Amino acid sequence: MKRYFWFLSCLSAAMTTAWAASPADHRLEYLEGSYVVIGRHPDSERPYAGRVIASLSDQGLKLIRVVNGRSIEAKAEMDTATPDKIPVLRIGFKEHGKQYEEVCMVSVDLDNYPRVSCYLYHGLTKRVGLETWFP
Repeated sequence: MKRYFWFLSCLSAAMTTAWAASPADHRLEYLEGSYVVIGRHPDSERPYAGRVIASLSDQGLKLIRVVNGRSIEAKAEMDTATPDKIPVLRIGFKEHGKQYEEVCMVSVDLDNYPRVSCYLYHGLTKRVGLETWFP
């Protein structure tokens, strides 16, 4: 019985160490990959299309956004919104001298791939931008 208890104690310690060494938020692993992106800029009627490549880094999820032939690096992390603490993906990037923020809902499509839909803001946004990612 003592050996069994000792074995379980060692196993528990090993699992705790492995968990601590893994990325801070495992939900970000699900989002790694390449996506087709369609959207509309804030305060604009002009649509855009492009690609997003998502990969894990030490600081969270690193995004390379390629829209209209222009490549921009962005950072993303899981956060919560509203008093109900709804999980959201929060993205920040700078484009044309403006700081943008996206707040995204992550869902699962019928083939178990991620589907991401976002509201896009900059400083004094009057009309929110929209963006959706498709795998």
